[in-house]
Formats: sequence, structure tokens, C-alpha cells
Amino acid sequence: MKVQKGAERVSDAVAEDTFDVARLRGLYPAIGDGTAYLDGPFSAMQPESVIRSIAAALRGSPAQPGARTVRSRRTATTVTQARQALADLVGGTPECVQLGSTLAALNTQLAEVASWNWRFGDEIVLSRLDSGSTRNPWERAARSAGAGIRWAEVDLESGELPTWQYERLLGPHTRLVTVSLANPALGVVPDVRAIADLAHSHGALVLVDLGAAIPHVSIDLLEIGADIVAFSTATFGGPTVAALVTRPALLDEITDGTGRVAPTAEIGPLPVELLGGVTAAVDHLAGMDEFARGSRRDRLVSSINAAGHYTAGLLEHFTYGLSHQPHVTVLGGLHDRLPVIAFTVAGHSPESVADALSRLGVSVWTGWTDQSALLESFGADELGGAIFAGFMPHTTPAEIDLLLDGLYTLR
Repeated sequence: MKVQKGAERVSDAVAEDTFDVARLRGLYPAIGDGTAYLDGPFSAMQPESVIRSIAAALRGSPAQPGARTVRSRRTATTVTQARQALADLVGGTPECVQLGSTLAALNTQLAEVASWNWRFGDEIVLSRLDSGSTRNPWERAARSAGAGIRWAEVDLESGELPTWQYERLLGPHTRLVTVSLANPALGVVPDVRAIADLAHSHGALVLVDLGAAIPHVSIDLLEIGADIVAFSTATFGGPTVAALVTRPALLDEITDGTGRVAPTAEIGPLPVELLGGVTAAVDHLAGMDEFARGSRRDRLVSSINAAGHYTAGLLEHFTYGLSHQPHVTVLGGLHDRLPVIAFTVAGHSPESVADALSRLGVSVWTGWTDQSALLESFGADELGGAIFAGFMPHTTPAEIDLLLDGLYTLR
């Protein structure tokens, strides 16, 4: 999978595109307060349709599915709709969608089931790009089974995850490989298909954390070679709901002959008041390109590809403007990635940078990110952390200019 290239200056990209960012911005009620919201996937804004769906659910006092009450049955329908929407989003099937409150909880449950036959001498391959929500549950499962853990390292100069290292990391005893498709701090896009093909040649499962990818790159889990994709709808404007989507029949394969119960689609207790917002968030993505036609899956692919071209242009615009600001260091550089960045400013703490930018009407992220291991690899923890920014389909060139101007004042 390749990162889409924008024009050198975003004005050229916008002139050539039919992507209507002004129409899209009108769908976000918070945008009207005048702040440039560049928090990216760590604090994505919700469109009006998501907010309305959640409010409507709360008015109906939703109950957990599985009972015979009216409210429970209504929730069961909402769950079915959310599963179908997420299946459309990643090219899966609804019966292979598992919902939960957090990725950590979903990964923990899946790891407990998938590791039933791991033995001493088996291995898993994790990467330094993995979030703690992915890394920690699978590390625990490996240690519990006596399996070894091998690490795919990040090139600290480019921020990339080199594919060549997997040729020596993988072997006949590899049981699982995790890959971060678009780490939400760096936006790195590894060659997931090549890594997956190597893993499958050794009989290993491949779990792909989609990170920040969904608003910028259309996903087909079979096309990228994933056995499992993991993501949070909060990264693209949905509620705080997590999902795992597996390829067909995978759960039957990993539980075959064990008598164990595979994870079900309704992992309780579910955040039932939020599930309507999941479907609304997916429908919002499908409608980003007002000229998209066809099934919801067709409209998702068309809209996300259009948005990805637009946001690639935004990143090019930022890259051009940052080239004359040597006091700003972007972790891993700015080439061949999606439009999310982690950076430091010489002589300033992350909090002081965020405060200075806030006074200029620019919002960036400095809070919790689940990326502590990655920041330690870059040594950013010794500087007090990093500042995070992300450009979404509703971001404008003028907002990026505000960020650039604010960073310039900190030189």
C-alpha cells in the first residue's frame, strides 16, 4: 500500500480536486468556534450525525442485547447495523466483526483464545510501532504460553518499519505477527502486504492495527493480507468503540477441536448508548464525497480515496512551510506517510508549545497517546514527550498556516 501523493502546494491539489471541504466542515458543530482543531486521531471531532445518533439512543434508554425486552431488542438491531457498517468499512463480513469498549479488551480476549496451542519455543513478532493496546495483551499471552517475543524495529531516521528485517525475524515457529498500518503518532505506512505474505508463508497469523489510516486510505482486509484488523472508531470521528474484524472462518480455525468458545460479535457489556454513533460515523465517511455513488462500500472507497488525496496535499503544504523552521524536529521525518505527525520544538516543553499555539487559536495534542514505547525509542521521553498534530478531511490550508505561523513564533 502506497501513500497517496498530494501536489507540492495544497492550493494546486484543491484546484484539481472536487473534494468540497467547505461542505464537510459544515457537518461539524464544533468547527464554528474559530479554533483550528489539528489534534488528529488522538482527539478527532465528531460530526453532527454522530452526536445526534448518540443523543437519540440515550433518550431511548438502551439496554444490553440478548433479552426479550423492547429496549434490548432495539439494541440488538443497532448492534447488527453497526457490525454491517464496520464490515463495509474494511471489506469484511458482519459476522466477523467483534465490538467492544477498548482495543486492549478485544485484543486480550482474542489472545486468550488464539494462544491455546502455543508452546515453549513458539514465537510472536511485535513491532515498536505497535500501540500498548496491541502490544501488551499479546506479550502477556506469549509469556503465559512460554513463547518467545521478537521485535521489528523502527528506522529512527525515517520512522519507517523496514520490510527486510522480517526475513530474519520470521521462522517455522512464528505464530503471530502484528503490524501497525498507520501509527497515529507517525503516520507510517509499512508494506503490510509484503510482511503478511512472509508471515503466511510460515503459517503465522497477521494482525493489522489500522491506527490513523481510515479517514485517509480505503481498507480491504483481504487485499492487505490481514487475518485480523483492529481499530477504534474514535480515530475518525466515531464514539469510543473498538472493533476487531477477522477474515471469514478465522475464529473457527483457531478454536478447532479445543472446545473453547470463540469470541462473539456481542462482547458484553457493550457501550450500547454509543453503537448508533458507529453506524453514523461510517455513513459520514461514505458521504464525504457528495458525488460518490453505489453501495455503501463503493461510496466509502470513493469518499476515503478523495479525502486521502486532499489530506496528502495538506501534508505537502505543511512540509513546505516547515522547511524553513529548523527549531522544529518531526520524529521520523515527513516523507511517505499519512498526515499525522509527532514533533518537538527546541527549548520548549510540549505543554508550553501547546499553550502558545492555543493562544493563537490552534489546538494540538499533548495528552495520553498509548505510544510510550515508540517515544522512548526516539528519546522523546527525555524531552518531556512530543506534540502531536493531525490533518483531517475537514482541515483547511489556512488552519495549517496558523500552525506554521505559531511554530515560527517559537523559534
